[in-house]
Amino acid sequence: MITIEITNLDELVKEHRGPVTALLGKIVADVEGEVEKIIMEEIRNEFERRGVRANFCSIEGIRLRRIITA
Repeated sequence: MITIEITNLDELVKEHRGPVTALLGKIVADVEGEVEKIIMEEIRNEFERRGVRANFCSIEGIRLRRIITA
């Protein structure tokens, strides 16, 4: 399994969906869900371009903890 944490959600929504959606997203939309869709579209397009077949799943409700070791 691959887990990717996207840290610039607002920037991605603004770039891919426009500034109005990014602004309203903070109030009414699921910004994380929007970014998830954007990333999945990008990955799917790249996979298709390279001839890779894959299934994509979205899992809701997982909390990740970052453990820092020295």
